[in-house]
Amino acid sequence: MTSKFYKIYLSLIIACGLTTSAQANNLSITNVGLASRDPGTKTLVVQFDVAWNNSWRNKINHDAIWLTVRLNNTADVITNKRLCKISTSGLNPTGSSLGTANNLEFYVPSSDQKGALLRRSSNGNVVDVSTKGAQLTIDYSSCGFSDTDSVSVSVFGLEMVLIPQGSFYAGDGVSTAALNNSSGGPLYINSENAIPISYPSNGNPSESKSGDNVTIPVTFPKGYNAFYAMKYKITQDQWVEFVNSLGSAAARAHRDITDNNHKNSDSVVLRNTVSCVGSTLSCSTSPIESPTALRPSRPVSFLSWMDLAAFLDWDALRPMTELEYEKMARGPLMPVPGEYAWGTADIVAATTISGNEDGTETISDLNANANFNNTTLTGGDNSPGGLSVNQSGPIRSGIFAATATSRITAGASYYGVMDLSGNLKERVVTIGNTAGLSFDAKHGDGILTGFSTDGKPLATITGFEGNANIANWPGLDSTPGHGVIGASGSGFRGGSWSDTSSLLRVSDRAEAALTSTAATGSFGGRGVRSYDGN
Repeated sequence: MTSKFYKIYLSLIIACGLTTSAQANNLSITNVGLASRDPGTKTLVVQFDVAWNNSWRNKINHDAIWLTVRLNNTADVITNKRLCKISTSGLNPTGSSLGTANNLEFYVPSSDQKGALLRRSSNGNVVDVSTKGAQLTIDYSSCGFSDTDSVSVSVFGLEMVLIPQGSFYAGDGVSTAALNNSSGGPLYINSENAIPISYPSNGNPSESKSGDNVTIPVTFPKGYNAFYAMKYKITQDQWVEFVNSLGSAAARAHRDITDNNHKNSDSVVLRNTVSCVGSTLSCSTSPIESPTALRPSRPVSFLSWMDLAAFLDWDALRPMTELEYEKMARGPLMPVPGEYAWGTADIVAATTISGNEDGTETISDLNANANFNNTTLTGGDNSPGGLSVNQSGPIRSGIFAATATSRITAGASYYGVMDLSGNLKERVVTIGNTAGLSFDAKHGDGILTGFSTDGKPLATITGFEGNANIANWPGLDSTPGHGVIGASGSGFRGGSWSDTSSLLRVSDRAEAALTSTAATGSFGGRGVRSYDGN
C-alpha cells in the first residue's frame, strides 16, 4: 500500500497540498486532506474518498473497512506516522460524515477510539461501494501534536469481515490432534465461559502432554463473541506502508524482512518482492532506504511472530486465537471430517497463473481453490524472464474468487474470509500451553517499543525498538521496554504453499503450539479486532 501525503499546518490557516492514495486489493483511499480544525478542542477533520468492490451485508454478516488515521511531523528526519484517536465514539459519531454515499455508516469503538469501521448501513445485494468527501474528526493532542506543528496526514485501511456472536464446533474427529469433548466428538463452544479440556496429542513438545486437563479461562477469546477479521492476510504493500511509517532507523531495522533474519536478500525470494531500492544490504543501511514491493497484492511472507505482533499493535488490532480461526472458517455448521476452509474435504491445487501478476491475474486450473504441496506454478511471474522463474511461493490474495465462483471454488470460509487454507501459514495464539492461555484479547495501541506514549522516538531503549508491547501477548519479554521478542504461546494453523494438504485442514492442530521465532517463506499472518457494538 503506497501513499503520498497531504500536508497541513496547524497554525492560523489550513493549507491544501498533496493527496494521499492507498490501495489494498480492491480497496482505495484517495484525496486525503483536512477540512477544518478547532484548537479549542484540539481536533482536526480529516477528509477522504473511499471505494471498494463486492461489498455485502446480509442477515448473517457483512464486510467493513478498518480505518486508522496518522499524523507525522514534517520536520522529522525519518517519517514517524503516529496513530491518532477519533474524537468521539459510537455509530456515526459527532464530527463524522459519510460524504456522498447514503448507504454507509461509521462505527468507532468506545474502548479506545483508535480507528473506525466503515460498512454498509443496511442489507442488500453485493455491490461496489464508493463515497467522496467522507470525514472523521481526530484528536491531534492524543498523538502528541500541538496547534502550531506542521504535519502530514494519512489514512490506512484494511478490508475486514464480521464474525458474528454465536455458537460453533471446534474439531472434526479425524484431523491431527483435533479438539474434542469428553465423549470424543467435536467441542461445542456456546459462550465465552471457561472451558475444561483434555489435550489431544500432536507430538509437539511446545504443547502440554496428551491427556493433561486444563481450563481455557474466561478471558481467553474462544470465538463465541463477535469480532472482525482481516479478509486477507497482510499484503506486501501493507507491510511496506507499515515499515515506512516507523520513525526511527532502529525500529525499521528490526522490521526489515530483507535482512539475514528473514529472506536475506533484496531480490525476489520465494515470490516475496519486498526490497530496498538502492540498498546493497538491507532497509536499515545508511542512508535509510524505504522498502517497496513489486507485487503489492501478494501476501507478505517471511514474517516472524514478532513482526506480525508489531504490525497488529501498530494498527490497533490483535492476534487471533486458534479457536477464532476455526470459528471464522467453519461458522455454525457441523464439522465435515477432514474439511478445509471452504467446507468440504475436496481440494484442487493451483498450477497455472493466467495473465500478468499486476493484481488482476487469475488461476486457470478448473475448480482450483488452494496453493499447497510446494507447487512451482507456471505462467505469470514464473514465465521466462519473469520475477519468480522456478520459484514456489504465495499467490495473490483472494485469487480464486471471481463473479461466478462458489464458496468452494473461491476457497472462501463460511463468513467470506479468504485464504484460510494454504498460501501462507496463519499465526495464532495457542490453547496448547499456559503461555498462550494467558492471552486476554487486548488490542494494540499504535505505539511500539522505542517510542513514547505520544509517538516520539525514545533514546533509552537500545536494541529493542519497533516491537509490540501489549500485556499478555505471546512472546512479551518480562523486562519492561523490550516488548514481544519471543514466540512462546503462539503457533500455526491452515498450512501453506509448501505443506501437504493435511495441514490445510481447519481442525488440524499438528502445529497449533509450534513455538517458532523464525521468519520463513511460508509464514504470513492476519489480525482481528474484538467488536463491542451491535
